[in-house]
Amino acid sequence: MTTYSPSQENYRELAHLLARFTSLTQIKTIFYDFTGILLKDDFVYINHSAIEDNLAQLTFSDYAVFPVSRNIQMWGAILCESVNVSKKRLFLSRSYLENLMEQIFDEDALGKVSVWEPLTSDQVGQINNLHALFHPTGDTNPLQAVLAPNAVIAGHTIDNDEAFRSISLAIDYIQKNIQRPISLNEVAQRAYLSPSYLSRLFKKYLHVNFIEYVNNQKIALAQEKLSLTLTPINQISNQIGFTQTSYFTKIFKKKTGITPSEFRQRNHTIQKIYTIPRELNWDTNDSVIDVTKNYFKSHHITYHTDSEEGATYVNSIGELNDAKGNRGWIYTVDGQQPTQSADEIATHDKSVIQWVYTDYSN
Repeated sequence: MTTYSPSQENYRELAHLLARFTSLTQIKTIFYDFTGILLKDDFVYINHSAIEDNLAQLTFSDYAVFPVSRNIQMWGAILCESVNVSKKRLFLSRSYLENLMEQIFDEDALGKVSVWEPLTSDQVGQINNLHALFHPTGDTNPLQAVLAPNAVIAGHTIDNDEAFRSISLAIDYIQKNIQRPISLNEVAQRAYLSPSYLSRLFKKYLHVNFIEYVNNQKIALAQEKLSLTLTPINQISNQIGFTQTSYFTKIFKKKTGITPSEFRQRNHTIQKIYTIPRELNWDTNDSVIDVTKNYFKSHHITYHTDSEEGATYVNSIGELNDAKGNRGWIYTVDGQQPTQSADEIATHDKSVIQWVYTDYSN
């Protein structure tokens, strides 16, 4: 019989049912698949750093480990907190968990899934002692030695490739869904991360918190709609995912210094806007002009720059050129127009750049 790997939907369903089991029994429960997947608190984690972080935070003072097999081969382990839990309850838990697995995983496709009698924390300790013989200098969480015997147990060094892949998933999801309400929990689930870990990744790699990043993208989109369309403000608010126009107006004014209606009145001469959302490929030392050049090149947009008194500026993008004295290109960063030139503004903590072709003689 040919067996296959569980699907993402299988893992999501199992994570949800384990969370329900924890809620019903008050027995904290997690599952670790030895291929490198952790199910905990109704989330599926595939990022090594996130898994390591979650395992390091476990505070079980006493626990039982249920080995899990597929077709008699070890597949993973279920960890249950066993403080004040009788042997009878553990036995009933094993039966319940095995039935739960059988409901989710099709035996014909995935093979027979079995949940074995639990190892006690003392037995796990003996396994850790054996692990220490082979890794005498390791600084490994004792639970990780059992639950993560592969790459996950190697200290606390962040796997940059994994982190980048996860936050890239998050950014891609935000950009594709920016026109509706977006929550940290929702994006974290899509990136297979805990909300707290995703929040830390935003601060680490983007130097801005999650909600600021999302709101900056939404306000940039609102500025496009206010400048280039006659769509009513309440409809624009709804189109970019704000359920209340009053809250949209509050955020807009916080970011730009003026209300949406004032912005529309002042910017009715705008003809074109290029919006450049923050990507992970923005280097820490990049200036606005560096990011702009990279973006235009990658999107095959023609542009020209010039310099005056040591300052670099853009004088044409596409077919729109500076017309001395009345029209030209200006730029904004996170909703506001800086006073410095584009090569003097660092982008390490910025979320969005916009190039705007407008009448700047007024």
